[in-house]
Amino acid sequence: MNGIGIIVLTVIIAILTAIITLVWWKVGDQWADEEYKKFGHGGGAPKGPPPTVIQDFDSQSDAKSAE
Repeated sequence: MNGIGIIVLTVIIAILTAIITLVWWKVGDQWADEEYKKFGHGGGAPKGPPPTVIQDFDSQSDAKSAE
């Protein structure tokens, strides 16, 4: 391939990459809109009581293994 052929090939690849990326974004946006309609936005704080935090897990494990 001569220099002009490489340039043309590069331009074609760049154009195809841009087109594929835009199509990918469009399909992704449609999918996200459908998910939003099904499940809502899903943001914010989790619902329900806060999780129980075990402060000193290792010492509890050692105490149980000693029994």
